Amino acid sequence: MEFLAQAMPNSTSSSPLRIAVTGLGGYARHHHLTLQRLEAAGLCRVVATCDPAREKMLPLSADLQLEARGIKVFDSFQAMVDAIAGAAEAVTIPTPIHLHAPMHRACVDRGLPVYLEKPPTLWWEELESMISTEARAPRATEVGFNFITEPARQTLKKRLLAGEFGRLRAACFWGRWPRPAAYFQRNHWAGKIFLPGSAVPLLDSCVGNAMGHYLQNLLYWAGADLAAFATVREVQASLYRAHDIEGTDTVFAEAQTPDGIILRISATHACPPESEGHAEFLSCEHAQLRYVTDRACTINWSDGRQETIDLTTQGNWQERNFRRYFDFLAGRHAAPVVSLSDCRAFVAWNDLLFAATPGISTVGGEWITRQSGGTIPVPCGIAEAVQAFAESGRWPHENPDLDWGRLPGRAHLADLPLALSRIRALANGQI
Repeated sequence: MEFLAQAMPNSTSSSPLRIAVTGLGGYARHHHLTLQRLEAAGLCRVVATCDPAREKMLPLSADLQLEARGIKVFDSFQAMVDAIAGAAEAVTIPTPIHLHAPMHRACVDRGLPVYLEKPPTLWWEELESMISTEARAPRATEVGFNFITEPARQTLKKRLLAGEFGRLRAACFWGRWPRPAAYFQRNHWAGKIFLPGSAVPLLDSCVGNAMGHYLQNLLYWAGADLAAFATVREVQASLYRAHDIEGTDTVFAEAQTPDGIILRISATHACPPESEGHAEFLSCEHAQLRYVTDRACTINWSDGRQETIDLTTQGNWQERNFRRYFDFLAGRHAAPVVSLSDCRAFVAWNDLLFAATPGISTVGGEWITRQSGGTIPVPCGIAEAVQAFAESGRWPHENPDLDWGRLPGRAHLADLPLALSRIRALANGQI
């Protein structure tokens, strides 16, 4: 820890927080760029980073000015956390999903608080193990779901809880984020149900990973108080794949909370590039809300009034999330915005998708067109089907024009301990 002792004085409540970042490439680069801006504002100081491909990544990271900023670069995560234990206030972990649990445990063992990118894991037993590990952590982990901290979202939930819109009946989301074949070839885990040799389900999917923020948003809208997330009792799901992958690139799912609120999500990575977009919807007794992140929220009242809220001025979400966690570490908040415990329903819902589905249906070539130079397989009618399900609850199999639609299956929260055998059967092509 000599480099830290030389570089930094002892931390005080007014001194910048000393932060370490896991990795240099991928999403870690986004962390670095954001923290570089916050460092310039005097809110933190990045003191260490690491990457197993250190020599390759350093020339690609010249704009981060690592040496000039006094950032020590390690060639392994373990070497980094060993060196900074007792001399840094937090570690950010923007690594692949399967590395989250062991890296989180290593940080807790060394007394280092963690900012952990979503999802923490997508398997409920691993999450429970992480929560048990967290019991000995010096400060609670923040799980980086991007949009919970939006000021407009917070204000609207206060209005919802105050009864201004009447009872919340349903919270829904549709997302069309086209991804080429290269997206699933970028690493060894994309689109996988299991990693080879691992007994822990990975369950990478469009709603577990890329659009996972929005699933957590739905749980937040339905939460019983301003800081709460709803739980799910029952899930219906039909899963599809148009890409040549093990898992699913297209999800239609409906969940129900114990209070009877319907949560509905439809999302795909197999859609025309020109159809890209997403939206959240709240159906309440007295109003319908349409919320599009970074654009606008439109409120249509039952009496004909319309209200529009500008969402373009809420600032950078990654900066906002880091600032909020720094405030928690400094004692200005009692808890993180999203703790590991707050992820229980998110993880359970993801697991129940796979437990519920009758099988991951491969959309056949007769129903596929190929776009973007053949790199994106697009099921016929997918763009309309995704939006129709979120907005009206119409499943693909209920549309006579969609021959690829299949009946959904159903699973209950009580089925969660039995999910592993079904997930294994999916991965082995047995169902």
